[in-house]
Amino acid sequence: MVALLNWVIWGSLVIHSTLLVYAFIRRKWLRTRFLWLGLTILFSAAAASTFLLSESVLLAGRSGRGFALVLTLAALLTSLGALVLLDVKRSGERSLLRSWLLLGLVGIVILSVVSFMGDGARVGQSDWLAEMVASPSPISLATLAGLGIVTLFLLGITFRSFYLATLPESANRSLFWVMDIALVVISIIMIISGAETLVLSGIIALTLGVVGSVYVQVSYRVFDIRSSLNLFLQTLILIALVALLLYGSLALLDNIPIEPGIQKGILITLLAIGITLIYLPLRGLSMALTAPLLRASGMNPTLATRRYSQQVSKAVELDELIHVGTETLNEVMGVRRSGLLLVNDIVHGNGSIELLVIPGGGFVDMKDVRGRIAKASPIYRKLAEEQSPIPQFDLEFSPEYRDLSENERQFFKSLGMSAYAPVVVENTVIGILACGPKVSDAPFYARDLELLSTMANQTGVALRNARLVADLRHLNRSMQSLNTGLEAANQRLDELDQVKTDFVTIASHELRTPLAQMRGYTDILDALNEGGMLDQDQIGGMVNNLRKATERMEELIAAMLDVSQLDVNAMDLRFAQTTPEAVVRMAIEPLTDVIKQRKLTLSARGLRGLPPIEADMQRLVQSIRNVVVNAIKFTPDGGRIEINAGLRPPDEYSPDESILITISDSGVGVNRDDLELIFEKFYRGHDPSLHSTGAYKFMGAGPGLGLTIARGMIEGHGGRIWAESTGHDMEKCPGSTFYIQLPLHPPAKARRVLPFEPQAAEGGNA
Repeated sequence: MVALLNWVIWGSLVIHSTLLVYAFIRRKWLRTRFLWLGLTILFSAAAASTFLLSESVLLAGRSGRGFALVLTLAALLTSLGALVLLDVKRSGERSLLRSWLLLGLVGIVILSVVSFMGDGARVGQSDWLAEMVASPSPISLATLAGLGIVTLFLLGITFRSFYLATLPESANRSLFWVMDIALVVISIIMIISGAETLVLSGIIALTLGVVGSVYVQVSYRVFDIRSSLNLFLQTLILIALVALLLYGSLALLDNIPIEPGIQKGILITLLAIGITLIYLPLRGLSMALTAPLLRASGMNPTLATRRYSQQVSKAVELDELIHVGTETLNEVMGVRRSGLLLVNDIVHGNGSIELLVIPGGGFVDMKDVRGRIAKASPIYRKLAEEQSPIPQFDLEFSPEYRDLSENERQFFKSLGMSAYAPVVVENTVIGILACGPKVSDAPFYARDLELLSTMANQTGVALRNARLVADLRHLNRSMQSLNTGLEAANQRLDELDQVKTDFVTIASHELRTPLAQMRGYTDILDALNEGGMLDQDQIGGMVNNLRKATERMEELIAAMLDVSQLDVNAMDLRFAQTTPEAVVRMAIEPLTDVIKQRKLTLSARGLRGLPPIEADMQRLVQSIRNVVVNAIKFTPDGGRIEINAGLRPPDEYSPDESILITISDSGVGVNRDDLELIFEKFYRGHDPSLHSTGAYKFMGAGPGLGLTIARGMIEGHGGRIWAESTGHDMEKCPGSTFYIQLPLHPPAKARRVLPFEPQAAEGGNA
């Protein structure tokens, strides 16, 4: 037995050496895991090598082989645990690994101290278990306790990873680790038992465990344990059924009283044929017995493909295709969900295409979700160039996609799907068919991916037709929208044409009145001059009336010039520091007599104490005066006009504090539909036939330029103006309110000319 054990140990060392060389060759693929895999192989070989030492070898006066065995096994479990944590914690969680290594180091130190303080470590000797039961030593108890804690911890970590895995391949990998850890722990228990037979079996099992650790590290996709278990159970049941059948046949043959000869040969032949005929039903029975146990479900690819093709060919709209296609795909593929991604063939500046997630199916809560794939990406190469399906597990763990950009990796991971197949039409990818996890939690095998790829190709024609229908409907809606827009534009043009007609009527009236006055007074002056009847008082009165007529014409022409400058953005503004109070005061002072004549009440509040602003004094005064004049015109005699001002905190229109001036009146109000139109040039919200010649009379509308000029100049200061009113009513007079918001410092784009300089003050504004 000792010789056989030595041969097993040397054979194990050869295998360990081969594994170490192989790991060294694959070190670039293993990366940081190479260190812990190499240590695991070395410590496993060292543990097996300790049995080449004599039981009587001493180390510092203590039992040396047992001490060496304990330390190498503790180091083996520590390195193996680090390897497991690196594999199942691929999200970059390193704190648990550091804690594990620290605990492993502490455990090794404790075992060393306990071993040297006691009578020595007799672990692994032939009589160790009997002595431990009779009188347990500290080193024995520490060894067993440490082994139990490590085993529970590693199994707990791997089982947790198994239950939290979102992909069946990841769960299968965790399950493989569970089996490998269990094999290593069982081999350690067998090795430390001390019995030669168990030690021999333990070294073999430990070698197999290390081989499994190397296999799982160099293979990102390990063999499917569930399918292997399914095959094993099927084979076991089939063997039992066939054995039972053979036993019954032989027993029947033995009990039949027949003489050797032709008749017995015929009977044996008939039994052989009967057994052969029964074998196929027995094989089907074994598969039927194991299928419910492992939730395995078979499918006929031909029937599944035909059913899917029949369903998707009926869909003519994209939404219908998504609904019918995903439901049918879920049924025939046995998956929990599925979905469709459309490929936008527009190549962006960085050489990428866009993927649009179509809501519905498995993407219910993913509206307007988009992703991009670079043309140089391995995903694009696989889907578009090779036109092959891709499992999600490969995107996360395959070395082929190791250099995948993080944005692409996270986009596909966020979809929660398990496999993707390109939808190809005329050798061009127009979409991607995505499948979620299977109901059975089984991975996607090669036959599943091939079936998914076939269904994706069948989806191509239906998807192209659906997109054509969607494009036609979108084009139809666009044409309807354009028609609606054209109708609105025509209506708007009619309104503007009417406005211009009204303006011509009003402007001609405005110009005709002062012109008639000027012509009348000149005729009178000429007649009186010819008769020699002129005196100074008559001349003074006529000249005064002529001056008023010319001033009225000058105001009208100036307003038209201001509007023309605003239209071409040619209004020059010169900014200087002033106060809101000064601006409002200068705006309303010329209107004092008019307000008294109309018996109106004008009040101004909140102007004092406001911070200074930078403004073109003349233009801002003109703007506020135009708004106040508008309030005077449309407020009946005896009404009221209120001006309020205050500091407004930063908002979406102004990132800094601003001044808000409100001008409210008790006038006839403005229709809600006209609250924006009243700022358009030449626009009047009332019948031009109500036009009055008086500039400040009630309902005495002018050419419709005052509010237009006010808005243009206020916006030139970087501010804004708007109006609010509950409606127009000549009887109830609901009134209206105009809001003027001005920044303390106009933005740079508002400065059409340099700030006003003192030496240029005498020249005024051009």
